[in-house]
Amino acid sequence: MLAHSTETNKKGQEYSTLLDPKFAPVLLFVDYNLDDTHDEVNSEDEDYSIEDEDEELDHEDDNSFDEDISDNDKDDDKLGEAANDICKGDYNENHEDAGTEESDDTDDQEEDVTIFFYSIARKELLCQRGDIFTCHSYWRTPQGWLLMVHLESHETFLWSPFTDQRINLPLDEDSFLTNNEVVCLLSHKPTYPNCVVLVVNCRNTSFWYCYPQGHTWFKHEYQSSMITTHENRRNVILTMKDLTAVGGRFCTYLSKEKAIVTLEFLPNPTFTTTPVKDASDPIYWYTTFTNCLLESCGELFMLSFKHPVVCAQKVVQIEVHKLDLSRRIWVKVNTIGNKAFLVECIGFGSSLTAEDVGLKRNCIYFVRPNDKGLYVYDMERGTTVMHNPGADLPDNMTLQIVVPPF
Repeated sequence: MLAHSTETNKKGQEYSTLLDPKFAPVLLFVDYNLDDTHDEVNSEDEDYSIEDEDEELDHEDDNSFDEDISDNDKDDDKLGEAANDICKGDYNENHEDAGTEESDDTDDQEEDVTIFFYSIARKELLCQRGDIFTCHSYWRTPQGWLLMVHLESHETFLWSPFTDQRINLPLDEDSFLTNNEVVCLLSHKPTYPNCVVLVVNCRNTSFWYCYPQGHTWFKHEYQSSMITTHENRRNVILTMKDLTAVGGRFCTYLSKEKAIVTLEFLPNPTFTTTPVKDASDPIYWYTTFTNCLLESCGELFMLSFKHPVVCAQKVVQIEVHKLDLSRRIWVKVNTIGNKAFLVECIGFGSSLTAEDVGLKRNCIYFVRPNDKGLYVYDMERGTTVMHNPGADLPDNMTLQIVVPPF
């Protein structure tokens, strides 16, 4: 079922090909091993237990999504208080650091690292040896590439678990990747001559960047006042964490100031801020939401996950907006056509052509922090189906989306 070809690095170590491309996209189970038991991991504070696979959520229930919104609903310019800060504060992005120290030299047996995946299209739970993760840390990109760094040699490269293709990057000589909480982005395909590999510091006003096949990582420090004079430094850092690659540039959204921030390399890093208007939003009983930005077909989309007041973990509705930069406004959309959006509510998203990967068109596939459920929101029907990737897996697992490289 899984591919078993190998790759040998410069030190003679062999890496297993983790997955056959036909299983993409997948969910990666974070910090889970065979010794974990359901009783040990589950908490009494869990909202619910996932028991049934392919369960369609009842839309009459307050804990499920609302039906389609009527155009006659009253408008309100106030969208509510964003819940992004809660999610970002509670979810440590260092969970992406799956590399662990190599086993003690006194132990003659090599550590057996088994990685668990769930094929979203085939609804199959997969497992495979993940030897590469025993000595590397990794960070995902929305384009499907993993930024890898060796914990001892600091060798750094982009890698795809589906194709084993590897693109070398400059060494992480200062260990900035492993010593900081960061996210990684690519401006283009890494084979593109002017591709920028961007690593954003999630705790400070700085970022690093390089070019594939280059020899140096460049560090850039910025002042929050260069981006906005209306929001504090903390909000600027959180906003920069949401940077999304669109048309060779990196864009993010200042929700309080209602402005698009664009980062370009000309070749030096250059910021521009453009005011935009929010689309009108009907009045609802919830007042919190979590926004996620993603790129699709060269355009910037914003997904708003609406939460009830009493529980920011619940999702009661999803709204999708597309940026019309010529009009400087977010426009609500009711369809994403032949695309499937794959989203983590903490702010990670990718867009794929549904039929190319065996997914359902015009649907949003999303996961939530500390929840093993995979949720599929059908934009046409206005319904949500929940999939259980494994009955024996702990309910409060953290899942990560890994898509085929593009």
